[in-house]
Amino acid sequence: MENIVYFNKSLKDIDPKVRQRLGIRGGRAVDLAMMGLPIAPGFIIDSLLTQKLPHVNLKEILGTHIAQLEKDTKKKYGDIEKPLMLKVVLSSDLNVPHFPSIHNIGMNAQTVEAFGNYTGIGFAYGEYLFLMRNLATKIFEVDEKEVKKIEEKLAKKKTLEEVKTAIEAYKKLFGDKFSEDVYDQLGLILKGASSRYCDSPIDVDNSMSIMVQVMVYGNWGKNSYAGNYYTRNIVTGDPEIQGEFVQGEFDIMANKARDISKIEKKHYDHFTEIARKVEDNFKEIREIKFTIEESDFWLVEQKEVDEKSTQSQIKALLDLTRRKIVTDTYTIAKIKPNQLNELLHPVIDPRTVKAIKSIKGGIAGSTGAAIGRVFFSTPKLLEEHKRAIMKGGDPKLILVMPASFAEDVKAIEVAQGVITCEGGFSSHAPVVARSLGKVAMVQPDMKIRGNSFTLAGKTVREGDYVSINVPYYEAPTIFMGKVGLIEPDWKRNGLFEFLDIVEKHIDKFNVRANADQGRDALVARDFKAKGIGLCRTEHMFFNEKRIMKFREMIIAESEDERRRVLKSLLPMQRSDFYELFKIMADSPVTIRLLDAPLHEFLPRTDESMAIFIRYMQAKDRRLKAQEIIARCEELGEMNPMLGHRGCRVAVTYPEIYEMQCRAIFEAACMLRKEGHKIKPEIMIPIVMSKEEIKFIKNGKKIEGKEVKGIRDIKNEVVEDFGIEDLEYKVGTMIELPAAALAAGEIAQYAEFFSFGTNDLTQTTYGLSRDDSNSFFPSYSLFDLMKSNLFKHLGDEVKELIGIAAVRGRLSRPDIKMGLCGEHGANPDNIQFCMDAGLNYVSCSPYAIPLAKLGIAQINIKSSEKEGAE
Repeated sequence: MENIVYFNKSLKDIDPKVRQRLGIRGGRAVDLAMMGLPIAPGFIIDSLLTQKLPHVNLKEILGTHIAQLEKDTKKKYGDIEKPLMLKVVLSSDLNVPHFPSIHNIGMNAQTVEAFGNYTGIGFAYGEYLFLMRNLATKIFEVDEKEVKKIEEKLAKKKTLEEVKTAIEAYKKLFGDKFSEDVYDQLGLILKGASSRYCDSPIDVDNSMSIMVQVMVYGNWGKNSYAGNYYTRNIVTGDPEIQGEFVQGEFDIMANKARDISKIEKKHYDHFTEIARKVEDNFKEIREIKFTIEESDFWLVEQKEVDEKSTQSQIKALLDLTRRKIVTDTYTIAKIKPNQLNELLHPVIDPRTVKAIKSIKGGIAGSTGAAIGRVFFSTPKLLEEHKRAIMKGGDPKLILVMPASFAEDVKAIEVAQGVITCEGGFSSHAPVVARSLGKVAMVQPDMKIRGNSFTLAGKTVREGDYVSINVPYYEAPTIFMGKVGLIEPDWKRNGLFEFLDIVEKHIDKFNVRANADQGRDALVARDFKAKGIGLCRTEHMFFNEKRIMKFREMIIAESEDERRRVLKSLLPMQRSDFYELFKIMADSPVTIRLLDAPLHEFLPRTDESMAIFIRYMQAKDRRLKAQEIIARCEELGEMNPMLGHRGCRVAVTYPEIYEMQCRAIFEAACMLRKEGHKIKPEIMIPIVMSKEEIKFIKNGKKIEGKEVKGIRDIKNEVVEDFGIEDLEYKVGTMIELPAAALAAGEIAQYAEFFSFGTNDLTQTTYGLSRDDSNSFFPSYSLFDLMKSNLFKHLGDEVKELIGIAAVRGRLSRPDIKMGLCGEHGANPDNIQFCMDAGLNYVSCSPYAIPLAKLGIAQINIKSSEKEGAE
C-alpha cells in the first residue's frame, strides 16, 4: 500500500513526494534506513492515510507489516515466549523536542509474563503500567481525576501487586477502548491517535503521520546495552564520538551511565564508523540513540543537535570541506555571522554554573563571558588591579558603573568586563568594550548604591565575584559568583581555517578595522583586515602617562602653554602612529584627528580631580585647587556632543591638530626611510561644510594670524626628513545631515568619505545613544520602532548616505567611501553599503570575521543569482 512505508536497513529508495508525507520523526527513521544502517524496523502511515484511520479496517494492513517486523527481529507479536513490543510515534512537520509516543504496545496478561522472563518481572509490569498511563493521558483523554484516583493508591516504592491492581483499574476505566488482542490493541491506539491529534496544534498543515516501530531493550539480558552519542564532541568539535551508555538497563540513568569510550572496542569502533557515515550524509553533527539486545545491534533514532557549539559545527564543516563532501559555499552558508562571536570570546563552562544563582536580562553590549571582582569606580579598579599584580592577587576585575565616560577607558582596558545600568548597545561602555575585545552589558534593573549593587533582591558588594555571560543569541546573564570559563583558541577552534575559506569569496568590497592601539592592529591583521578605517586618536590620550599632560594642555590659558605641553605629547603620538603603520604594512590607515569634546578628558570624580590638582600643583605651587577646579568647570558644556568637538577644536586651537598631523607625517617618513610605502589617510571629524575642511587642509592667513594647513605641515616634515615627497589623503567623516547634503561641495576638498553612522543616527533622529534605552522598550512594545537604530541603519540614514555617495562621486569620481562604526558588522547594513557603492566597512577588530562572513555570503548569493539568470 503506497500510503504505508516499511523501513529497515534494506530500504533503498523512496518517492520524494511520499517522503514529504512522513513528518520529521518519520523522515529521520527512513533516512537511517536508506543509508543501510541497522535501524530498528517499523512502518509509517503517511499523512494522507492517517487522516482516514478512524474509518479504515486496519487488521489486514497491520498483519502484513507486522509479519515483516517479526522476521526482522526474530520475535513474534503477541507471542507468549518471545514477544515483540511496539511503539507508536506521532510525526508531523512541526519540529518539537519530543513527539507524542506510546510505548510497549502488545502487552496483555500473557505477553507481560513472557516479557518479564527477559527483562525481569518487575520491570515488565512497570512498562505495562507505563503503557496504560500513557493511553489514559495521551490517547483516550481520561479525566485527570480518574487517573489520580488510580495513581494515588500506588506507594512510592510500589509492590508488584499494587502495580497489577492499577493496571486492572485502567482496563476497567478504558472499557472496550482497550483490547487484550494485541492486533486490536494496536488498531484502537492508531485510530485513537488519529482522532485526537489530527487537526491539533502539532498537526501543521495536515502533515500528521504515525510511525509504528519495534521496541528494543538494553536490559534484554546481561550483554545488552542502551545509550546515545553524538557523532563528534559537541563542545570542542573533536572527531571522537561523545556519549554515554548503560549495560543491562533499559535506558540511560544518571547514576549508572558510563562514558561511551568505556564500551567494548568492537562496539565503539562500530559507533565511530556509523558516526562518520551519518555526518557525511546529513553534513552536520547528529545525535544517535542505540540499543544492543544481546548480539543484535539497533539504531533507535537520530536527530539534529541544537545544543552544539559553533566551534563544533565549524570543525565538522571544515572536516567535510577538506574531504570534499561539501563545497566552500555550503560551509560559508551554514554559519550565521553572529555565531562567530562564540569563537572570538570566552564562553561560560556549563558544568560550573549549577549551584550559582543567576539573573537573566538586560542588553548585550559586547559578547563574551567574564569573571572578576566588582569595583565601582575607575580609580578603585585601577588601584586594585595594580595591587593584585604586585602582591600576587587575582587581577580579574569587573567595572560596575551607572555609565562610563572617556576617563573610564583605562579601567575598561584592564578589566575583564563592564556592567552599566544606563545606556544601550551603542552607549560609551559597549562601544569601547567592543573595540578592546572586552565583555559589556547593560542591566537597567541594577541599582547601584555606593560600593554595592542590588539586582533581583541580591546585593553584591565591592570585591565580590560575579560572572557575566553575554551571548549573541539571547539576553545576557549575571551569575552571583565565580564560574568556569572556556577560553578561545583561534588556531585550534577552526576560526582561522574558516576565515581562509571565507576570504576566497571576498572581492573588491572589504573590511577595515577600527583600531587605536598596536594590539588592536595585530588582531585586525590576524583577521585579514584590509587596513584601518578608523583610528580614534582621543583614545590614545587616556594612558595614565599621558592623561595628566593632556589635561594640563586643555586648561592652559595661552597658546604658548598649550604648545609647550603638545610638544611633549608629540613623541608619544608619533610612536603610536609608527606602530600602527608598521603593523598594517602597506595597507591604508585612516587616522581621525581629535574628535571628543575637550571637557571629556577632564576629571569627573572627586578622586580623579584630587589627583589632577596634585599633579598641577607639583608643576606650579602657586596654583590653588579652586583655580584648577574653576578652569575645568569653565570648559563644561550643556550639550557637548553637538558642541566644541572635532574640527571645531581645530579652529579654536589649531595647534592641537598641528601636533597630531606632524606626528603622523613624522611616523610615515620614518617608515619610508625603512623601505615601507606608507600612505596616511587623515580624517577630519564633525565637518558640516566645505569651508571647515578647506581651512584645516589648506590653512589660512588673516589679520596677521597664520594657521598652518595639513599641506604646510607635510611639506615641513618632508623637508626635515630629507624625503622627496610623501603621498597622503585628507578626508572627512560624514556624521551630520548637513555634511551629507553638502557632500558634493565637501568632496572638492575631501579625497575620501567615512560615514560615521553612530553620530549620523543621533543627529538624524535627535536620539542620544546613551539615553535612548530609557524609552526604546516602550517604542518596541507599541511597534513604533521596528528595530534598534543603533544596530540597524534607519531608512532616513540610508537615504542620507545614498545622497552623499552620489553627490560626492559626481564631484570626485575616484573618491573612496566607507562606513565606520558598529553598524558595519551587521550583514543587513553591509548589503546596503555595497548597493550604495561604498568600498568598505570598518568595525572593531573582533567584529571583522562577522563582517567578512556577511560579505562572502552576499557575494555567493549574488553569484548564484547571476548564474540562475
